[in-house]
Amino acid sequence: MSNFSVEVRTDEPFEKALRRFTSKTRRAGLLRDLKKRRFYTKPSVQKKIDKQKSVRRQQKALRMVTTGQTRGGSNGGRSRS
Repeated sequence: MSNFSVEVRTDEPFEKALRRFTSKTRRAGLLRDLKKRRFYTKPSVQKKIDKQKSVRRQQKALRMVTTGQTRGGSNGGRSRS
């Protein structure tokens, strides 16, 4: 686990430094990892969960291809009429 620190610069509000800290931890996935490790998951159960996630990802990708939607569109996935 990494140590995260943010130095409060001169004439900088504490809230801004706190925002930088939270964005740093979010980018590193720290909270997600902590929540995931809160309970022990047996390897066989983890395999099953991973397979279900994979199937969902594949189904979503297939849906996106059939509807003609692409990732990263600037219109939020809505078609223009």
